[in-house]
Amino acid sequence: MSDTTSPLDPRIKRTLHVIRDAFLALVDEKGFDQMTIRDITERAEINRATFYLHYRDKYDLQGRLVDSMLREFAAAFELPPAFGADDFIKDTDTPPASFIRQFEHIAAHAHFYKVMLGPRGVPGFSGRMERIIRDSLARRSRIAQPHEDQAVMPRELVVRYVTSAHLGVVTHWLEEDMPYTAVYMATQLIRLHALGATRILKGGT
Repeated sequence: MSDTTSPLDPRIKRTLHVIRDAFLALVDEKGFDQMTIRDITERAEINRATFYLHYRDKYDLQGRLVDSMLREFAAAFELPPAFGADDFIKDTDTPPASFIRQFEHIAAHAHFYKVMLGPRGVPGFSGRMERIIRDSLARRSRIAQPHEDQAVMPRELVVRYVTSAHLGVVTHWLEEDMPYTAVYMATQLIRLHALGATRILKGGT
């Protein structure tokens, strides 16, 4: 969750963590609109001067935290530069590394994602996360089937469907306190993508 590319002084790093932990706790408890800088500094047990040393206001804190986390999420979801049609699903028991990385990233920052995707999460966050997933899946779909005239359904419908399902699975996993491993979740998600829900429920392979 670093704000800069250069290493931070350990004391500054600790301060940033307590500020962000306080921020997330308050978002979860009372919502972003209702919290104040005083709430944040009291929860973090720092003075206002320390807060303003790092952030202009609560909007700056929110924006930098969300931007940083979503950059990490997008990076985890990226395909290798040379990824091609031959690299697509060869069997549904071997999920792509990017799917595993995505769940590992979310697990490492579970509190952040549970809060942001929860009922008091920052407005617009889920939409931004969804766009990252949609853009990645759209790119994958173009690699898998570059010819629009050979597809049996408009690409945008397929991409929208799988994006909603993808984010829904991630959200459910978080809501249930992540009872399965990242590899297990990535495997089940790729099976859903490849086989479809009805086929899986009826025992299709």
